[in-house]
Amino acid sequence: MKVFNLPDLGEGLPDAEIVRWLVKVGDTVKQDQPMVEMETAKAVVEVPSPYDGEITALCGEAGDIIEVGAVLVEFDGDGSSANTSSSEQETVESKTPEAKEESKVAADTSSGDSQVFNLPDLGEGLPDAEIVRWLVKEGDVLSVDQPMVEMETAKAVVEVPSPYAGKVAILHGSEGDVIEVGKPLVTFGDAVAQPSSEKVESAKADEKPADAGTVVGAVEVGHQIVAESASAVVKALAKKLKVDLTQVTGSGANGAITQADVKKAKADGKLISAGAVNTTTPIVSSATDENPLSFKASPAVRAHAKRLGVLLSACKPTGRKGSISKADVEAAVGKSSASASASMPMRAAGTPEKVYKSVPSTAVTPSKEPQTVRGVRRAMAMGMAHSHATVVPTTLMEDADITSWVKQDPLARYVRALVFASKIEPSLNCWFDGEKFERIVHPEVHVGIAVDTPDGLYVPVVHDADKKDLSQIRARIQQVREKIENRGLKQEDQQGATVTLSNYGTITGRYGTPVVSPPQVAILGTGRFRSELQMDEFGISKRKILPLSLTFDHRACTGGEAARFLAAVIEDLQKAD
Repeated sequence: MKVFNLPDLGEGLPDAEIVRWLVKVGDTVKQDQPMVEMETAKAVVEVPSPYDGEITALCGEAGDIIEVGAVLVEFDGDGSSANTSSSEQETVESKTPEAKEESKVAADTSSGDSQVFNLPDLGEGLPDAEIVRWLVKEGDVLSVDQPMVEMETAKAVVEVPSPYAGKVAILHGSEGDVIEVGKPLVTFGDAVAQPSSEKVESAKADEKPADAGTVVGAVEVGHQIVAESASAVVKALAKKLKVDLTQVTGSGANGAITQADVKKAKADGKLISAGAVNTTTPIVSSATDENPLSFKASPAVRAHAKRLGVLLSACKPTGRKGSISKADVEAAVGKSSASASASMPMRAAGTPEKVYKSVPSTAVTPSKEPQTVRGVRRAMAMGMAHSHATVVPTTLMEDADITSWVKQDPLARYVRALVFASKIEPSLNCWFDGEKFERIVHPEVHVGIAVDTPDGLYVPVVHDADKKDLSQIRARIQQVREKIENRGLKQEDQQGATVTLSNYGTITGRYGTPVVSPPQVAILGTGRFRSELQMDEFGISKRKILPLSLTFDHRACTGGEAARFLAAVIEDLQKAD
């Protein structure tokens, strides 16, 4: 039998929730075939099979929480893979970029000399990350998997754990510094990659609670180590529900604790006393005595709570599947009169109430102090700088008469118009390589849509828009909107655009000069509708006008090609349906 354990899915989080199994017991799968969709605090990830073989057991059901390192799938003895011989009977974990990096570092520790830990890929394929906050200092003695530092990528704040048990010799960087993937992050003195079994013995010898995330055959609940009387799935569920397993009597085979036992214990109030919300604890506090991973929240929300000094235990979850949102954190701040006024955006004096309510808050606190641009905004700034340095932009502006529209979805119509124009004049549905002076004119149309959020600019993509009708385009747009709201937008949701749309007119603005994002060569800006009186052969009539601005990279296409493209956009937009 071969066993596949849930790997770290790239965010340094301790567990993930089963969303949907893509296979069933008895299925014969191929190596790299997707088996299950797992949801972390940030994204839904497909986990592939490491083997060719028959599935004999699926360790969990939809909605169950699985700890990283716990058994996920069992295969029969005939399973094989490119990386594992058929005679091997050991547990195999998927090799993520972080696992490969840590394995390489761990392999160098046998000498017991100083070791350098380089920043691994944090799961998004990005070239670097910014230090938000060090959780340790030079001279500290760390255990394996102890969180060392909070790093912020373009989409999330991630805790990076220690790959060693050893003393910290050097911290390579300060808060706000940007570290490239593969560059030194921490240097250890006499570091040793400590096996989990050593930790168990150490815990017994010192009579101190061990790290439940790395102890084999035991789980820490409150301040006690519980023996292997429950499966990894049950332990994860107990953590999620804050149930004290020491108070639960198992009803399963050989006294094993089942998920039903945990849920019943939750209903009976058998909770972990240390993890339960203390009504005497201040709602806003700098206290660090709660375990933040006991609460369901994205890394960005956790970081937001830390910045505002809010305990996650004080937040009432209103997000998807019981997760804590930024609004929940800010609502908890609002319960404290001491900090509410400092953390919540205020309406400017003299601003009409109607106007203020119509503009979404960006949750940015005005400040005269320099504010470091991080995350999505930093990625946006880098992209804009790259565009400015490489693209030769030119903008054409024109109006479309959309008086004939009746109950149309504007965004879906804009996407359809870009598809139509890309078929009439393909030169703008193109990627251009300015170094090699090569271009790829795409036969398919993938439309990127610029979406403004309080965190910055996202550009999700409607892939194969040329193969979708209006209802399918509308459904895809709604899907990516929900993903953005729920922090579930994947990397592939934002890749592959061949042309982009910027619908700034939903806020205000008639014409503009939207910025082309290389390697694309064109972006269409749609302004705010206006009513206009026009004279024709029948007299004066009231028309509904849509202003358009098309920016294109003049290195890759001519003015004539751009004009034909814009004329085709207008032609499609002026159709009644």
